[in-house]
Amino acid sequence: MNPNHMLEQVAEERGSEVAIRFTSTNVTYSSFLDAVRRLTRGLYRMGIQRGDRVALMLPNLPQFPIVYYAVLRLGAVIVPINMMYKGREVARLIEDAEVKAIVAWSGAWDDFAHYAAVLNSIKHIIILGDSLPPNSISLTRLIARNNPMMDIADMDDDDPAVLQYSTGITGALKGAELTYGNITSNLVACRDIMRVTPRDTMLAVLPLFHPIGMTLIMNTSLCTGAAMELHPVFDPKIVAEKLKEGASTLFVGVPSIFKILLNHVNMEDGPPEKPIRLCVCGAGAISEDVLKQFEKVFGTYILECYTTNETSPVTSFNQWRTGRRVGSLGHPIPGVEMKIVDEQGNEASIGEVGEIIIKGSNVMKGYINKPRLTEEVLRDGWFHTGDLGKMDINGFFYLVNRKNDRIIKGGFSIYPTEVEGVLYNHPDVEEVAVIGIPDEVMGEEVKACVVLKEGATVTTEQLADYCRERMALYKVPAVIRFYKDLPRTSTGRLDKAELAG
Repeated sequence: MNPNHMLEQVAEERGSEVAIRFTSTNVTYSSFLDAVRRLTRGLYRMGIQRGDRVALMLPNLPQFPIVYYAVLRLGAVIVPINMMYKGREVARLIEDAEVKAIVAWSGAWDDFAHYAAVLNSIKHIIILGDSLPPNSISLTRLIARNNPMMDIADMDDDDPAVLQYSTGITGALKGAELTYGNITSNLVACRDIMRVTPRDTMLAVLPLFHPIGMTLIMNTSLCTGAAMELHPVFDPKIVAEKLKEGASTLFVGVPSIFKILLNHVNMEDGPPEKPIRLCVCGAGAISEDVLKQFEKVFGTYILECYTTNETSPVTSFNQWRTGRRVGSLGHPIPGVEMKIVDEQGNEASIGEVGEIIIKGSNVMKGYINKPRLTEEVLRDGWFHTGDLGKMDINGFFYLVNRKNDRIIKGGFSIYPTEVEGVLYNHPDVEEVAVIGIPDEVMGEEVKACVVLKEGATVTTEQLADYCRERMALYKVPAVIRFYKDLPRTSTGRLDKAELAG
């Protein structure tokens, strides 16, 4: 099913209602749909057809969802590009995806321009902004100068819709091919679990090029009739104030965002008079301490979920109907199966740590141009995540660690998230990453890379003593080093490879 059918129905019912709030501008559903239809016509006249790949490199602006839905309306394929990518990374991605057209923000184009000239697949360059490079077209004019196109391509569930790129531990690009069935089933499941209604307002700060932003924020809002309050960048002070104001009802974040927001409020203040209805946390485990503090300060409720690029992105959720377990990934969403398997592929016992594997309507077709890698991760219909987890007797799943992050010290397995969780609870610790480092005797030792809060005076030995009091001695970091900031990848994740180097 094409999600544009859902958008059409919503716009027909709620045409005069606000679809997107952006700074001082309100975009109604009627205006939004009109822009989508006009851009669809413009792309069609340029020769964009069913199955063509269109790269989308825009920040959080109203034009992002306009382009997204216009491309899908033609039955073409969206290739979202991380705005933090540099020119060389963008060129590699576009070459791998064989992109036919690119829609880009002028501010990001300069770094990429000299690579574009040698990429043969790009036939059309569409720019948002006042500065137009040679042989490019203005996105604003393309929308304004075309009449609306009413047709919507009817798509099969197995037709490709989105190429979601990420980098593996080797730095190689991986383009997960997500289908129209993947995208639609995931947004419907998430919408129902979150109980999104037209009365909701989504506070949108995660980048829409991120799969969580695309599905849990953009699609669940616009395909339901809710309003999306779109922020171009994440400003912790502004977002914390917005959460306190209570004008929005839904908020989706990642673990680091919830912790950062806590640092921008007065902990002694009571919860707001009109608290935000629901918060959702994906892309990693949030510490129990941060979760409970955030809920207390903002008077809200956080549901954790499990996401990967290859699963559109949501696989499991803490759900109202099955209850919540803090620190868990919840239960599989409708249409999805999960299980834990050992290294031989046998299903693990209750509580036993093994690899999380997934099967269902959310799982990608495969990685484009990488048949061998696809065969490695998709076996007998199951996607092998490379994540280590466990399941309790009530069917709740828990993330333990990445397979490749596990530290083996003297034959004992140590999972960095456990050590990080202890250090995160220290009042002087702002951020921490735990890695394994080579050791001649033990094979590996534990190293903690720590960012302290402003004004903190704790020493490395005091932090080590803190850990000794709270965990088995073999898990206590042998090396603790202070950093001003921790390195991150282009997708915003902690770059543990650089820390290890």
